[in-house]
Amino acid sequence: MATRREEAAQQALNDIRWLIQGTQQGNVNLPSLEDEEDSQLDGRTIIAILEKNFQRLDPNNDGISREELLLGLMNPQAFTAEEYEVLRLLVKYFDTIINLSEDEDGGETKISRHDMLVLEQFLVHSNMTLKDLHTWCSLGKDQGGEEGIGPPPLAGK
Repeated sequence: MATRREEAAQQALNDIRWLIQGTQQGNVNLPSLEDEEDSQLDGRTIIAILEKNFQRLDPNNDGISREELLLGLMNPQAFTAEEYEVLRLLVKYFDTIINLSEDEDGGETKISRHDMLVLEQFLVHSNMTLKDLHTWCSLGKDQGGEEGIGPPPLAGK
């Protein structure tokens, strides 16, 4: 019988495989990223959890990198169920979130505090979901992967 720690480690491994590949891996049936049911957490909760855990996820204070998120996913016992769900969402929509604001020189590679504030505008004040935001940002992309139309305009502008 597997211990709770072993079960948590296996779930973290499955999540990482799912996030990286989005396909079946070995005997484990992993959902594709497109088929995954989005979170039941509302925007206000997602932002509150992200704010609460930002420093924890970004110990070097230079923005949350994909690697820092994956480290968090590999340590599920250190997070509540809701915090872990937010980690999964951050990884799933990482590219959309980092491109919400142009605040890095040489290309966007990390979730900055400014990205988090812009994300809050969409999730809390515009009542969008991460999936809606991702879809909007992807609308203008052509087959060659060129830049899309970008995020929707902020509410109130």
